[in-house]
Amino acid sequence: YFITASAMLKHLDPNWSRMPELERIIWTMLRDVVNPSAEDKYFPRFRHFSWYLGHSYSHGVTSIDNGKDEESTSEDINFFYGMTLWGRVTGKKAVEDLGSLMLRLDAHAIRTYFLLKSDNTIHPPEIVRNHVTGIFFDNKVYYNTWFLDEKYAIHGIQMIPVSPINELARTSTFVEQEWNDILSKEPIVVEVNTTITWLSLLLVNAATVNPMESLRNLKNATMDDGLSRSWALYNAATRCRDDVHVNTTAAAQLTVKV
Repeated sequence: YFITASAMLKHLDPNWSRMPELERIIWTMLRDVVNPSAEDKYFPRFRHFSWYLGHSYSHGVTSIDNGKDEESTSEDINFFYGMTLWGRVTGKKAVEDLGSLMLRLDAHAIRTYFLLKSDNTIHPPEIVRNHVTGIFFDNKVYYNTWFLDEKYAIHGIQMIPVSPINELARTSTFVEQEWNDILSKEPIVVEVNTTITWLSLLLVNAATVNPMESLRNLKNATMDDGLSRSWALYNAATRCRDDVHVNTTAAAQLTVKV
């Protein structure tokens, strides 16, 4: 979150008076997580990323009964997105290229092991029908989260933060299957329960295949605490797949009214 936001700030206001201080902080953050040098005395190489498996882990030295795990694939992919952006805005092509490589490798692993289309042959059918694995341990998958036993949360945590890069892993085919088979049947969606903040994330995601209905419902939805209504509406209005018809005039009117 910090790295992506800082990349945007540097792009928009590169001469900000405290930019040198911010740059030192961001470079240290990156060095902490994706240091590529074996000669660095202070940080390990690629702290959380497995080049063999192609994805990250969300636990460090802590002991877990079923092995280390990965839960929020979207936060994973957005880190590498932020790293790539930071490399670009600072003119460090090696950092940009490394971030881009890790981004694409991670997205491939996510599409293969975590976000499951109906034709997935990696997992057994009992898991594939859920379309997401949930918590992916080394020794098992657990269709749940660490914090809430609700389907909208199990799927929603794979959507945050809302970002254009998410579609690199969340293909339109996957989104459509997940929506039709699971999310469209969830009570908070059927009843348009605007008091539950997770609905805002589900609606932005659903705009890939059903943008107009998503825009209408986003007008009154309570926003996730990491999501502004303007950003939600922008993404809902612009991320739909090519074969989905959008009434651009109506979409513009909906967003302007809000």
